[in-house]
Amino acid sequence: MDERYLRAVRDALVRHQQWLLRDPAGQGRRADLSFHDLTGLGLNRINLAVAKLTGARLTRARLVGTVLSRADLYGADLSKADLSGAQLQNADLRGARVDGAKLQSANLQGADLRRGMVLEGGEFRAAGNSDGATTFVGCSMTRAVLTSCRMAQCDFSGSDLSGADFTDSDLSGAILIGADLSDATMRRATLDGVLMCGARLNEELRTALERKGIDVDGTGATTAAARMSELISAHQLWVDKGGKGGERIELQRVDLRGYSFANQLLCGSVMRFCGLRGADFSGARLMMADLSYSDLRDADFTSADLSGCNLEGANLTGAKLWRTRLREVDLSGDGTRLWPTNLSRARLTGADLRDASLAGVLLRGTDLTAIKTSFATLKGADLTGVLGQQAVAQPA
Repeated sequence: MDERYLRAVRDALVRHQQWLLRDPAGQGRRADLSFHDLTGLGLNRINLAVAKLTGARLTRARLVGTVLSRADLYGADLSKADLSGAQLQNADLRGARVDGAKLQSANLQGADLRRGMVLEGGEFRAAGNSDGATTFVGCSMTRAVLTSCRMAQCDFSGSDLSGADFTDSDLSGAILIGADLSDATMRRATLDGVLMCGARLNEELRTALERKGIDVDGTGATTAAARMSELISAHQLWVDKGGKGGERIELQRVDLRGYSFANQLLCGSVMRFCGLRGADFSGARLMMADLSYSDLRDADFTSADLSGCNLEGANLTGAKLWRTRLREVDLSGDGTRLWPTNLSRARLTGADLRDASLAGVLLRGTDLTAIKTSFATLKGADLTGVLGQQAVAQPA
């Protein structure tokens, strides 16, 4: 950003503070930063109540403790922003992209998180989701206040919502696949059509949801098992032809619980947010595949090749990863570009990792509680930020 642009933004913020205080000189004006690029700006603890930020780009912005109550964030991009402790009561976040953001203890009471699309007009284009979806994928939202919110069809896949309060909110059709809902409160919440496949639930909440008829393990999608053999054949041709023939497997939110992929060639396949509990991937080749945020509880990856695979946010509780290859993929052939296997924020509680090595694997926020290990499992692994580290010190 050039100096003049930053000065104009600063002046708009100053006039907004004057407007909020109803300054007698009449110099204040409500801030209108719609469609502005505010990427990475430090806006901690500023009062932006009722500000207009329609379609604005706030990627990686620092908004700790910032007041955004009743702000217009329609179609904005807040991905990877730090909104810890922010005040977002009654804010309009329809169509916003908030993926990977920090919202610990943020207050979103009464906020509107439904779908909403901003129509393009001239040079203005919304920075948020082009399809109008509102997404909070992979967010850290521990103890967030989400009471009385309108969040129908909002996507919280893979987010940490432990201790969050959803009291009186409308979660109709909301997506909570792979989310951490431990100690969350959902009193009087509307949960028609909610998707919770692979979500972490304490027994009290699980029992309460099942009494309401919620299928906490279902994906809500029609199974593709009947046509998987055809899809796999087309994918193998796609791999063999280097993408110039066949068709790549690209699936989302598909129910494939218990399906056998044993010894199949699945390199580069995409099966995100899928229900794959108990699936058999033994001996399968999954190099550079994308299984992020999928429910892989009790799945069998014995002797499978997961090198370069994206398993971010996946639930691998109880999975068998015995003799699984988790190596980096050499993209350049000379060792200058290595693509690591990604297990960031994945859950591997009780997983069997004997004769597998986590060296070079991305493990930021990964839960390794009570995993089964052998001598080489943790040798050379970067355990910075790993959860349950004290439980993995001893090999099984």
